[in-house]
Amino acid sequence: MTKSDQPLLHQPVPNAFYAPTLLPAIEELLGRGIARETLEGLFRRSLFELRAPFMRIPLFLSRRFWAFALEQTGDPLIGLAAGRRFVSTATNGLTYLFDVAASLESACNYFERFFPFFNGHFRAQIVRDDDGVELRLLDCGSLKACASTTDYIVISLCSMLRRKFLASGLERDPIIEIGLAWPRTANPQAHEQAFRAPVKWAQPHHSIRLDPQLFVTALTPGNHELEQTLVDLLEQTRRNSEPTLLEQVSDHLIADLARANWQQFCADHHWLERTAARRLKALGWSFSELQDEYRRCLAEDLLQAADLELVEISDRLGYSDVQSFNRACLRWLGCAPGVYRTRWAQSSDLF
Repeated sequence: MTKSDQPLLHQPVPNAFYAPTLLPAIEELLGRGIARETLEGLFRRSLFELRAPFMRIPLFLSRRFWAFALEQTGDPLIGLAAGRRFVSTATNGLTYLFDVAASLESACNYFERFFPFFNGHFRAQIVRDDDGVELRLLDCGSLKACASTTDYIVISLCSMLRRKFLASGLERDPIIEIGLAWPRTANPQAHEQAFRAPVKWAQPHHSIRLDPQLFVTALTPGNHELEQTLVDLLEQTRRNSEPTLLEQVSDHLIADLARANWQQFCADHHWLERTAARRLKALGWSFSELQDEYRRCLAEDLLQAADLELVEISDRLGYSDVQSFNRACLRWLGCAPGVYRTRWAQSSDLF
């Protein structure tokens, strides 16, 4: 039986992610010759800052990063390539907890509990049915995850699952199949080779199907004290994680982009406008720049969904008329919104 979705529905919409989770992907780009200064300019943060423990930054910066990675490398599989570095280079409280958990079942239970804090694009959910066990990734962020983001996360999880078995001296593969919500690519074998598992395309959810017997197999001697210590640390970090001004402005924008404005934000947070603007600028941004970033990202998401009229999308983004929305799309996407929607639909139908 499927676990109830009710707890997921009552959680706030994630709008930030743990910045160091992107460090392996950044290392991949550095290894391909992309300058450190260019990457720091993209985030408007130094790599030193991005390595700070438990630093969380808004989801639009994830979108910016992967769009940049695709543009700079011209490699549609850049997420897979970067994800292969994840296990050997990424360490945090959740990866430690995953490693010490007594079984895949208990490790995945921790993922359900803590994953949204580390990756705001997705929530994890364990689903049991007659065919076995799935670890699902539900795209529930304020902004949708792109294909490269999904590749990066799924292959990282596959590596962590397999590493847990290898560390226990077991050579069996717990992964039966991968499910991806995207249409089948022109070269599906590339994904199957990278995942080392069959791939089903155009599924309702991204998922990793696991061997039900291996899922509950005891892998490491139980160390309940260490597990509880790590859980307590993660809970404490989650409770005490104070959003930065950049996150607060991003949350304000994504809550209602059509009505968001600087004056209301400052009033809600009891800030003087000049003081808040100066502090936001110190983080590398202005309110108008952030508003434009979110409008662009949300425009892409809504146009790809294809279930809204252009005038409705224009209203949701806070434009007074469709003509203003058209001009913005020409600047963001290089074409009118109707043309973008048609091209997206045609590219999806190719496969």
